[in-house]
Amino acid sequence: MRADSLEDAARALARRVASDDKKDFALSYTWENRSSVSSTTSERMREAFVKELERLHSHAVLASEADLSIVITEGPSHINLIAEVSNQGHELIGSATLPKGQFTAAERLRTAPNDPSGKPDVMLVLGRESLSLYRWNQENWLLKDSLPLPHSKLPQRDQRGEIHLEDHFFQFHLPGIECDGDAWQKLSFECEERTGIWRADFDAMLPFSLDPGRSFFAVDPHYIGPKKFSLAGFFSAARSRYSQEHFQYQTAVAGADGHTYVYLDENEKEHIPESVERLPVEWGSDLVSLSINCREGLLVVASGARDHTSRDTLQGFEVDPRTVTPVTAAAEFPGPILSLRNSTESEAMAIAFNLTTGNYEAYRVTMACGD
Repeated sequence: MRADSLEDAARALARRVASDDKKDFALSYTWENRSSVSSTTSERMREAFVKELERLHSHAVLASEADLSIVITEGPSHINLIAEVSNQGHELIGSATLPKGQFTAAERLRTAPNDPSGKPDVMLVLGRESLSLYRWNQENWLLKDSLPLPHSKLPQRDQRGEIHLEDHFFQFHLPGIECDGDAWQKLSFECEERTGIWRADFDAMLPFSLDPGRSFFAVDPHYIGPKKFSLAGFFSAARSRYSQEHFQYQTAVAGADGHTYVYLDENEKEHIPESVERLPVEWGSDLVSLSINCREGLLVVASGARDHTSRDTLQGFEVDPRTVTPVTAAAEFPGPILSLRNSTESEAMAIAFNLTTGNYEAYRVTMACGD
């Protein structure tokens, strides 16, 4: 279900909740914003959700704990509003998906405090063994504090994690561990062992998780809904384009088995089931999609199929269900790429480990039209 406005998305989700025939979630709900949507915008959506329930003669009270969970999540290009029953294996009741382009700058929050020039003055770095706090002093980044990371009961050689920072409050996830903290003057955080649920941008109906001892996403083991996913797990995914031939959205997926696939969404209107096609490529585990104004649709940027002892590459491709066409030359990096994430629809951030200096380096990744 796709909505044309923020309030419409919330109202549509309320109608789905009101029509659910289980109603095992009683009369209370939780509302959690795990996205870059501002708190003001989130509250506006919540109020629209509540008013629509009341119009339908249903009523639910906001609570700190409840079986009905309403969550705002995001992927590289979309914001997802999701309702699920948490005491039934995160069973999905309904969802609404909105392109990030619908959100104005005022509706999105800053990722860190800014100085008057607009440059963020706080940076958190999630390393292999520690979380570090840096501050900008008008000339360079200075290390202010560092704390060791908690260790999972199931350690792994190549640990993966992600950080969400709002003002000086932050949350970071490791496989099987979730931490909340504050970076106002110095670092402080508390952690608990739990599996955080993540909604993939290409299919908001499926709950994925990053479980202890592994560095890839897979469908949450407690999920009991009707939706199925054909891959055992994946490292990253990049929406590529809408297939006119198959009437489906397609996404390039870096599988946990080392192969790359095209995932084609289910199209209920055309009675076309979801499908997965293996691509004839040798790519790495990091994929993002980028838009460029001289081409229709999104292009996939993929890392090279190399291990962490070698220099890595990034290259742009046009992807169809069975064909892949390079559209850029391969750009070489001074070491392995450890993280590749969208910052906007037309820009990504790559974090590489420089094999010569031993330092982590951040790169801004964009694509430009040729002559």
